[in-house]
Amino acid sequence: MEFGSTILDYFRDESAEATEFRRLHSKMLNLHGGQEFKNVLITSATISEGKSTAAALLACTVARYRDTKTIIVDCDLRRPRVHTLFGLPKDDGVADVLSGKRSLDACFKPSPIDNLQVLTSGGVIDNPTELFNSPRMKDLFSEIKFYFDAVIVDTPPIIPVTDSLILSTEMDGAIMVLKAGETKKQIVNRAVELMRNSGLNILGVIVNNMKGVLPYYYDHRYYGYDYTPGSTEEKFF
Repeated sequence: MEFGSTILDYFRDESAEATEFRRLHSKMLNLHGGQEFKNVLITSATISEGKSTAAALLACTVARYRDTKTIIVDCDLRRPRVHTLFGLPKDDGVADVLSGKRSLDACFKPSPIDNLQVLTSGGVIDNPTELFNSPRMKDLFSEIKFYFDAVIVDTPPIIPVTDSLILSTEMDGAIMVLKAGETKKQIVNRAVELMRNSGLNILGVIVNNMKGVLPYYYDHRYYGYDYTPGSTEEKFF
């Protein structure tokens, strides 16, 4: 995936990314007895592991295949990415609501995906952790849950800052994104320890950047043909 692209560039029904996130969604249901987790936090151990893209693709998947009112919330106020992925302005978002500058319902932004809206990070602030520790944070999520049936929250990495652990009290569980071949085992272990100590329910792990790291037969291209409607020509790689 090219991170400079918008989410629609790779969320197509027959794309490898869309297929994998449908599988992820099914696994989440199967592993947890069919329970549909409504409020899911997406994080990583460190920076640049692909958590924002994973959050966006999961939100698109939930909105489309559950056919339910869904929102993705960008709570990574230090390094926001969600607005870029959806091609939206960053202003009028989480930071503005928490600081009392804007009302929540005035900050919802439509996305190109049916049933999915976006709450971007909002304006720049000096101390995001202080905002998340305020009583307004709980009020914010109570109101979001009133409007939406499913909430996907992109949060900062676990190791550098505590924001994700503060937000965890409002979530049903968390998914951690790891970058294969780069994230050190001891860093992952420390992140998991911090999550468990905070009482955060770890739903699972998304392994990103598998290409060139795992064996060749994990790559969808290995199977030798384009399996999209109307395709007749075999493609070999």
